[in-house]
Amino acid sequence: MTDKKKRTPANKSNVKANTSRKNNTQQNGSKMQRIKSRVLSTLWSFFWKGTIAAIFLVAIYIIYLDAKISRQFEGNKWELPVQVYARSMQFFPDQFLNEDEVLWELKRLNYSRVNRISRTGQYTVQGRTITIHRRAFEFYDGPETARIFTLNFAGKKLANIVDNQGRRLAGARLEPVQIARIGNESRQDREFVPFDKFPNILKETLLVVEDRDFYQHHGVSALSILRALYANIKAGRTVQGGSTLTQQLAKNFYLTRDRTLIRKVNEAFIALILDFRYSKDEILEAYLNEVFLGQAYNQGVHGMGLAADFYFGKPVDELEFDQVAMLVAMVKGPSFYNPRRYPERVMERRDLVLRLMVENDLITTPEYRAALARPIDVQPLKASRMQSYPGYLELVNRELKKLVPDDDIVDSGIRIFTYLDLQKQTAMEDAVKKGLPYLERRFKTEDLETAMLSVNVEKAGVSALVAGRQLKFSGFNRVLDTERNIGSLVKPAIYLSALSNPNYHLGMLLDDSPLEVTDGSGKVWSPENFDHKFRGQVPMFEAFSNSINIPAVNLGLDVGVNRVAQTLNDLGVSKSIPLYPSLLLGALELSSFDIAEAYTTLAADGKQSELTSVMAITDSLGKLVYEHPVQKSQTLDSDAVYMTKYGMKRVTKKGTAKRLNLHFPSIQLAGKTGTSNDLRDSWFAGFDQNTVTVAWIGRDDNKPTGLTGSQGALELYIRYLKPLNPQAIVDERPKSIRWAFINPKTGKQSPPSCGPVLQLPIRESMFEPRPGC
Repeated sequence: MTDKKKRTPANKSNVKANTSRKNNTQQNGSKMQRIKSRVLSTLWSFFWKGTIAAIFLVAIYIIYLDAKISRQFEGNKWELPVQVYARSMQFFPDQFLNEDEVLWELKRLNYSRVNRISRTGQYTVQGRTITIHRRAFEFYDGPETARIFTLNFAGKKLANIVDNQGRRLAGARLEPVQIARIGNESRQDREFVPFDKFPNILKETLLVVEDRDFYQHHGVSALSILRALYANIKAGRTVQGGSTLTQQLAKNFYLTRDRTLIRKVNEAFIALILDFRYSKDEILEAYLNEVFLGQAYNQGVHGMGLAADFYFGKPVDELEFDQVAMLVAMVKGPSFYNPRRYPERVMERRDLVLRLMVENDLITTPEYRAALARPIDVQPLKASRMQSYPGYLELVNRELKKLVPDDDIVDSGIRIFTYLDLQKQTAMEDAVKKGLPYLERRFKTEDLETAMLSVNVEKAGVSALVAGRQLKFSGFNRVLDTERNIGSLVKPAIYLSALSNPNYHLGMLLDDSPLEVTDGSGKVWSPENFDHKFRGQVPMFEAFSNSINIPAVNLGLDVGVNRVAQTLNDLGVSKSIPLYPSLLLGALELSSFDIAEAYTTLAADGKQSELTSVMAITDSLGKLVYEHPVQKSQTLDSDAVYMTKYGMKRVTKKGTAKRLNLHFPSIQLAGKTGTSNDLRDSWFAGFDQNTVTVAWIGRDDNKPTGLTGSQGALELYIRYLKPLNPQAIVDERPKSIRWAFINPKTGKQSPPSCGPVLQLPIRESMFEPRPGC
């Protein structure tokens, strides 16, 4: 039998202590578990609530981004520059035109002369025939597709026009030359090109180099990032980027260029939203028009369309393979790959792009080799187009503010079609550039300034304008803002006023004797002839052609100073005219622009119209915003205008402007010289069948120039006409006008057999069928 251990009080105490400790431990553990559970529960609560809040905030942010992106992407994405165009060269059968004028225009439009036409922007010349493959263009009166037509010349005219099927055409035209891109506050320049106008080779090359999976991913592509990483490691340098085109568009369009994590997250969000909301073609169109490709002085060059013109002087759809490769190569860094500064660097990357093109079957091996052999050939960086024709563009700007006062419409990319004729503008600039120094040397004068402009008679459109001696200076416009005494340019208004009265005719005698006139205040005015001589009785046509002062003053006093002032108003002079006798010798300050308007009315047979530089304006969608209404009102008697124009023709044949006849003996021109007191202002205003031109020479300080109108301004007009193709004036004689033989000694009609006689136009009411000797 085994003895059992007896329980003592001490043992009982130990048991109780152990039990107590066990219970405390259990209680503590349970308490810790409860605390831990509460902490975990709290953390979980914070987590899921925070997650929901974060999701909510992200959702709100995405909604905000979505609204912002949609508003900008679907509205006017860019502030587009105002595009200004010269006139479009028109063709029609029997047009007074020669081949040199057409070839000059084609050169300005960057057409290529080839042996065989294969695409737009090319032409051939065979004998007196020019065949042109004109580019498609959206004219202000509607778009026209590309077309081929042939111009056949004979004599001094365009004989006919035929299409590529040999059918005769009633007319054709070239697209106009863009003369200016007037920028905005964004300092970004671009030319918007619709998606379908970009050549497929450009789009496909861009995707091969920048984003092969563009049409498969959803805005962000992990595969593109991995592929770029592999390509860059393999090449030992950066040859591909990891961002998709959508991400690049998001960065360029909506974000800054800061290299931060927040920007990259925003970029990804925006790329996903763009991909969700818009089609791939819409996104690619935006990218092709947004991508930055260089700098033109203070303007950024954006978009493939403008870059094609900026670097190669041609539309984007005429780019060669090597040119496509160069533009795509520059996407990686237009400053680093600037072809004007780093041609070798650009060529290396261009050749890499060409290799990718041939490897991906975008071009053939022979095409690849031919493109590879071509040098980097880009246009020299020219001054901003805004500097090209500052005087003319100032006139356009002033008219634009009146015609389209809404800045939102202007900033949306309007196009302005003007009447500027680049051949006339170039001839005018050359005349000023060479003519003023010549006059200063010959007549030992200095600091001459000038203002010149030409006007299309039919449309009353300003076709050329030089605002001062500094041709590229955009500042004070002497054509629009300089008003000077017009001198003898007032005389056609005097003779026109008289000839409007049936009692006056070109053969009648006028008094050329010393004259004193007392005005209303008692002051005595004694006009003189330029040569200080007096001739007694002078026939009107001779006084007119030789610009003799006293006969003109006597005639003006006979018809009334107020009547002469009214005639000036009818010619288009809108300002108030002081009714003093001195008006009859040109004591009236007008601008060259005012004179051009008045003489255009004369050239248009008395039909008056306000001058303008703007032919039409369209918005960014091609919708017509404004078109110049060619509205002319007959403000003058057509018989009187016909006889006045005859007198002005004699000015250029036998009068003060007879030097014109020496230079253009076979061309009938008309005009009038003008000289103000002390030889301060030298004027000439003249016209051929189509164009009125006004030239002024003076000094800004109003000191004498030492030049008469025939010595100074006429010299510029002659130099201006020389390279052009002026057309002789062909006036249609009114039915109420007859030709009569008039004896210049007596001023009366006379048979041809009775002494010296001259044929002059007179009114039928004055015509004597059988005059006596």
